[in-house]
Amino acid sequence: MILSIMVMMGLGLIALGSLQQQLSAGLAQTSDQHRFVIAWENASSALAWGISQPWKDVGDSRWQCQDVPAMLISSGGGRVCARTSLRQDVFILRAEGTAGESKAAVKLFQQASMEKQADGKLSFSPLKQGWLDFCPEADEQVCND
Repeated sequence: MILSIMVMMGLGLIALGSLQQQLSAGLAQTSDQHRFVIAWENASSALAWGISQPWKDVGDSRWQCQDVPAMLISSGGGRVCARTSLRQDVFILRAEGTAGESKAAVKLFQQASMEKQADGKLSFSPLKQGWLDFCPEADEQVCND
């Protein structure tokens, strides 16, 4: 009788150990997904903020970047960069969002046209269907510089 009780307790401990491992793996996956969603939202906020900001002349082929103020981003960071596209009269905005201490950034892209305002500052107007979550250029190196 005591032996059968000990066997049952041993099987219960094995079952509880495997359940704990599954729960730990699920918690790690959920935590990673949560950080990704925060980074995605930060990149999306950075993109919306960057389109509404005045920019210097973005006529050269290098990225001009601005950091998003911390009050506009949840936990983590965001930054938006702009440059000319390889296509004429099209500009690319690249937003990067991070979550917490994570160094991995989510990048979102927006194709836009540039407009000169009455005060001489430049602003972007997003192109319809110009939002992308991958580099819009044929040469992807353009987006990584």
